[in-house]
This record gives sequence, structure tokens and C-alpha cells, in this order.
Amino acid sequence: MKRAPILAVTVLSAALLAGCAQEKPELRPTRSAGEGAWYEASKADRHEYCEAYRAHDPQHPISAPTYASEETRGEFVDDFYRVLKKKC
Repeated sequence: MKRAPILAVTVLSAALLAGCAQEKPELRPTRSAGEGAWYEASKADRHEYCEAYRAHDPQHPISAPTYASEETRGEFVDDFYRVLKKKC
């Protein structure tokens, strides 16, 4: 009679351990590269980005910061402008 509960606990434990040993799916970042660059920038830099964004002055374009990402430079700049549109 005692063998059945012990066997059940053993099987259940093995199943749980097997589930824990599986590789976890890679989590996607919750922030885009543009948002990451925004939050890494200093308060003064953010202020300058917003000033340049509001001015829309072709003579003084916004210089997007560099930020490590898998995006091309053009994609990153587009993403950064979307962030400026939201934040400023």
C-alpha cells in the first residue's frame, strides 16, 4: 500500500525536474533601442533632444545618440524619432 504513494511522488518529482530543466524561451526586451537610448541619456541631453525636435530646424538636425542594437542606423534613428514624438 505504501508503494503507490511513493511511486506517485517519485514520478511527479521527475516530471517537475524535467520541466525545470527545459530551456527557457528567450525573452524579448520590453524597450525598443530608441527607448533604451532615451532612458540612458542624461536629463540635459533629453532636454536638448526635445528642444531640437520641437524646433524642426533643418540647419540644426537632431543628432541621435549611438546605442547598441540589432537595428540598422536608419531604423534606430526612425525609432528614436518616434520616442521623441511620444516623450516631447
